[in-house]
Amino acid sequence: MNGVVTIKQLQFEYRLTASYSADISGHSFTVKFVPKDTSRQKITSLNIAVKDCEKVYVTTDNFGNQKLYGKISQPHRTFDVRISGIASTGLDIFEEYTDEPFSAVLLKAQTPLTMPGVKLSQYHRSLHLEQIDGEYEKALYIMRSLPKAFAYCRGATDIHETAENAFAIGAGVCQDYAHIMTSLLRMEGIPARYVVGMIPGEGVSHAWVEALCRGYWYGFDPANNQLVDDGYIKVSCGRDSEDCSVIRGSFYGCAEQKQAEWITVNELDEIRSQQKE
Repeated sequence: MNGVVTIKQLQFEYRLTASYSADISGHSFTVKFVPKDTSRQKITSLNIAVKDCEKVYVTTDNFGNQKLYGKISQPHRTFDVRISGIASTGLDIFEEYTDEPFSAVLLKAQTPLTMPGVKLSQYHRSLHLEQIDGEYEKALYIMRSLPKAFAYCRGATDIHETAENAFAIGAGVCQDYAHIMTSLLRMEGIPARYVVGMIPGEGVSHAWVEALCRGYWYGFDPANNQLVDDGYIKVSCGRDSEDCSVIRGSFYGCAEQKQAEWITVNELDEIRSQQKE
């Protein structure tokens, strides 16, 4: 089908810093914050820098996400990672579905973080989704209904909160919205995956949901009650937030660690339209 699509050029930078109260060494790390090409976006001018690390490798995890890994052998008290580049977004309105690297069947199953309890099950029944035809229509209805039952509030939950507990509290952040919507979709038998990425103006990572509808992955942002469009840069996805955990690692030494992250996303002047075949 022919049509005109508008492609945005989004310049992004992710920075992670950590400081340690004493020298550490033999520091092995993985950082899962490297966006990749999809049918919705193309990444160019990618630059990765890790302070004091001579060689950084990029590999793929079991969920198809890119991650970098390396080791800093010498003693150090700071750890600094910068990942920057340009994302061309808006290449399509959905992402192509394939059975690899993990199938839709796996993404119908609840995880400990998305498993519904009494509160979520009651809410699911109250939506009367059996009266709505089509996976996409059900996903859209869930997204639009959730803000009436759940409020955005920083500090109401922590990063380990389950969908059931967050819903019982009645407030949370984008991670909680994504876990709750993922749980509701799976209760309907709709494959759903948790997504981490970047949007302009946030300063931190953002979470949303992709649902398998009509044979394609469509993006839904329940925290902002809107469809995922050309303002979003996808970084990783999985069954829940655990699969998208940004940093893991180990080191030798006895030290307290303090960690901070920053994200900037700026729209470049170049916005062009092209004919889509």
